[in-house]
Amino acid sequence: MKFYKITSIIILFGFNINLFSQVGINTSKPERALDVNGNLKVRNLADKTADESYNKVLVTDAIGNLETVDKATLKNKISEEIPEIKRLFYTSERPNPDNKLKCGRFEFSFRDGKNNTQYPNKNLDIMLNLSSDPKKEITTYFTLFRKWGDNDLNYYKSNGKTYNSNNYQTPQLLCPQLDINSTGEFYISYPNENNFYRVLFLARPNYIENNITYNSYTITCEKL
Repeated sequence: MKFYKITSIIILFGFNINLFSQVGINTSKPERALDVNGNLKVRNLADKTADESYNKVLVTDAIGNLETVDKATLKNKISEEIPEIKRLFYTSERPNPDNKLKCGRFEFSFRDGKNNTQYPNKNLDIMLNLSSDPKKEITTYFTLFRKWGDNDLNYYKSNGKTYNSNNYQTPQLLCPQLDINSTGEFYISYPNENNFYRVLFLARPNYIENNITYNSYTITCEKL
């Protein structure tokens, strides 16, 4: 009888150790109850959609093989499929190149053309850069229509801008000839996306104060 009790205590003691120990597969230093250094197959998974603390999303195939997808990349993929309508508006004596409208993978902005030596008589430039690293060299193509004063909207030109990991944050000139009270209408696309973008640029005098004219600068973007 005493032997039976001693044996039971030893078995239970060993069982408790197993309950609270960490198990590692292909690792000698497990950091969780189960730490797998390698591929993993799980038959049943809990839904962790509301957990904001992870920067990876767990994905599975039909039979339970697990891999991860970067959360930011997945977010970009989803956002590509969602239509957007966005607007940037501000009032200033001169355009502020730091005020940018982010729409899809693009960022649109105005720049003061008075510093543009190529077109010294024009006072408003339209600029474009990418909002994220394209990881490779890409060329985004656009078509531009322009309206001067009371004139009708007319075709202006088509062109393309090339970006890579080194220059994607640097705004490139789309149009150097947009004046106050002129309108620029762009149609632009991103390579390998199913969307296209319609972007309107408009600047007009807003009010005069102390003999200084303050203009309103507006950019709208539709991602379709």
